Amino acid sequence: MSMKLYNAQLSPFSARVRLAIYAKGLDVEIVDGFSSPELEAELEKLNPMHKVPTLLIDGKALPESEVICEYLEDLGLGTPLRPKDPAEAARVRLLSRIGDLYIMEPMTKLFGQINPKGRDQALVDRELAELAKGIGWLGHYIDGSPYAVGGKLSLADCTLAPMLFFYEQIGPMFAVADVFTNVPTLKSYFAGLKNDPHVARVLSEVDAALRKVMGR
Repeated sequence: MSMKLYNAQLSPFSARVRLAIYAKGLDVEIVDGFSSPELEAELEKLNPMHKVPTLLIDGKALPESEVICEYLEDLGLGTPLRPKDPAEAARVRLLSRIGDLYIMEPMTKLFGQINPKGRDQALVDRELAELAKGIGWLGHYIDGSPYAVGGKLSLADCTLAPMLFFYEQIGPMFAVADVFTNVPTLKSYFAGLKNDPHVARVLSEVDAALRKVMGR
């Protein structure tokens, strides 16, 4: 079986899949899907949504980060990232679901408002409130341990690590001093999670990509 990931280093969704790949020790070719007109044309042909990540498996394309991560887990290769216990597996899916729907959605809208010039303050206030709500919900299910579920790296952590990286970055852009003030368990969790070598690798990649874009 040959696998190729169309990726973007700055994408939290691509980072989620890369983290799963690294942690499982899988042999996957990783390419920047937007690095050349040829690769962009390949990507658009494979995935009409023209989005990353897209995983190519023996010539067949699979989009959407959560679906890709679940597929990699279903292959049964490498280190398991989904608990065998049904309750813990459900908790992994719940945390990922909260992250995708209630954290990434408002953050995505806020990314478009980073430049103060032309900023829609009403939109910013609304989405910051939605983001705080989502973070609070997430914090309710996190106990402060270094891993979200079961005391070891799981697909929940693959989702949350890049997401919380961007959450930390976006707060100061909108004058939010300490984004974890009301969720100390989430702050403790993320601080501990960063010590995982696979997480540290992915966050370093995302940070380098962000610095490049911001000209730092």
